[in-house]
Amino acid sequence: MFPYNADNRNLVETALGNKPADLVIRNGSLIDVYTGRVLEKRSVAVSGRWISYAGPDADYAIGKGTRVIEAEGHVISPGFVDGHTHVTSFFDIADLLMYSIPGGTTTFITEVDSYGFGLGAQGFRIFLDQVKDRPVKFFCTVPALVSASPASAHHAIKPEEIRELLKMEEVLGMGESYWQNAILTEDNRVLELMQETIKAGKSVQGHAAGAADRRLGAYACAGAVSCHEAVSPEDILNRLEMGYWTFLRQGYIREDVEALKPLIGSISLRKCILCTDGIDAEFLLQRGYFNDVIQNAINMGIPPVEAIQMSSLNCAELYHMDHLIGGIAPGRYADICILPSLDVIKPDVVISNGRIIYENGAVSAGLERIPYKKQIYMTVNVPPVKPEDFIVAADKCSKPGMVRTIDIQSNGLVAKEGSAKAPVADGKAAADPENDLLKAVFIDRATGKAEMFTGFVRGMGMRAGAAATTQAWDASAIVAVGANDEDLALAVNKVIAHQGGTVIAVGGKVAVDLPFPIAGYVSDAPVEEVTAGMISFQKKFEELGSKLRSAHLTLVVLTSAAIPFIRITEKGYFRFRENDYVGI
Repeated sequence: MFPYNADNRNLVETALGNKPADLVIRNGSLIDVYTGRVLEKRSVAVSGRWISYAGPDADYAIGKGTRVIEAEGHVISPGFVDGHTHVTSFFDIADLLMYSIPGGTTTFITEVDSYGFGLGAQGFRIFLDQVKDRPVKFFCTVPALVSASPASAHHAIKPEEIRELLKMEEVLGMGESYWQNAILTEDNRVLELMQETIKAGKSVQGHAAGAADRRLGAYACAGAVSCHEAVSPEDILNRLEMGYWTFLRQGYIREDVEALKPLIGSISLRKCILCTDGIDAEFLLQRGYFNDVIQNAINMGIPPVEAIQMSSLNCAELYHMDHLIGGIAPGRYADICILPSLDVIKPDVVISNGRIIYENGAVSAGLERIPYKKQIYMTVNVPPVKPEDFIVAADKCSKPGMVRTIDIQSNGLVAKEGSAKAPVADGKAAADPENDLLKAVFIDRATGKAEMFTGFVRGMGMRAGAAATTQAWDASAIVAVGANDEDLALAVNKVIAHQGGTVIAVGGKVAVDLPFPIAGYVSDAPVEEVTAGMISFQKKFEELGSKLRSAHLTLVVLTSAAIPFIRITEKGYFRFRENDYVGI
């Protein structure tokens, strides 16, 4: 998929001047990420996919058929590399590229957890089919598929499977594994996956949220070489001091680049990397892709050349690919952006694999939709439900009339364990939406057993209706919240009928209906429709009383094995500190 230069004799002859180049960029200010300088009046020659020359005068490489771009007064930059992202939710790859190519990202290195939780190793391979022969490069990491849900282990990737996946050139290593599940458990599955990755000569990416000192060191001993969870200056220093490549992210989930500001000028940034950690459909349409992250870093005070290094060479070095990508030098892929100035990260021209894919304000590359294999449309293995399936027997309460709750905190992501008085009638504990007490439901969608747990949640803010989705983080599940059992059943059944989706039901009617039939996470509708639907979802939640900044994000992380302190599974609530499962 991403071949090394098989015809190096042809490239050598072009470099020597015995053959003309296909493309020459003349007399620009070249960002030299290798020395950290801007080199004036430099030119670049391109032959096929490759850079054959970068220096003061490429006129010798110009022939009758050579395309020449005059770059005087402009900046020649490496194409950007987003080294930690999630492009496997919400929208099709073709739509992603339509809006991301103008920003200059020529290499994506993505997690593939959604397809993994949808269909395991088979889902991972199906995703690889989607990124073949695209105008930019896609590389992947094998998902660890760490989950608080025991049922989700049905799709967990085994050591023998990762061995085969790691043989693929487009697979760069193992994706983020939550540190607790690597070092604070007697189950060695994640450690075995790490070992297989290291044996294959590839890298293990980390997720060390909340880890410090001995635990952060133990995670490095296990094999993790990076972390994208630094949210403070202290976090950044802790990781850098222990040798971690440290990602600073700015996407729809979190915006942590600002944490670097107090350290600018006092530390080397050569092991710091900018990334998005994924974006949603609305973010993509409103802000484009990744160039806004680099622009923000420059506006914050990071010198432009260092910001470009953090978006190109640094990441290439992490993944042992700096001989191929990450800079403008002979023998590297011709991934190049022509910028209007050093501090304006808005490309006039984008070149990927030696081809101009964006110029004159338009994407010129082919962006066809690739058909999906039918198996990826069949990942919701759950029969229709009935309202009575969500009955909570009052005698199951740990205290009479009191239910254990997931209490959403102010940021909408972290949750703490709580308790609340629930209305009880006919031996059943009910939701109390006027007092912000809703039912929360988890249904296993992987095994065919459709095991289910119904608990309670506070902090969602809905006074009526119900919402359900298959886009649950770190779980092969349907997760739902609701004020009454009838709307819960309607929302869940609509999601089942779509084989994946996000739905709001109110008063016995479907109010918002977003199918995500591809692995239960991705839509086959145009991204503009997905964006409109997600905006409608947020507005409807607000109409129903919610004050959450992103109600959908809060809903989908109710299952996450990464965010403390209590989550929902088919076995009950999972508590991080106690490492146990409890009921209501």
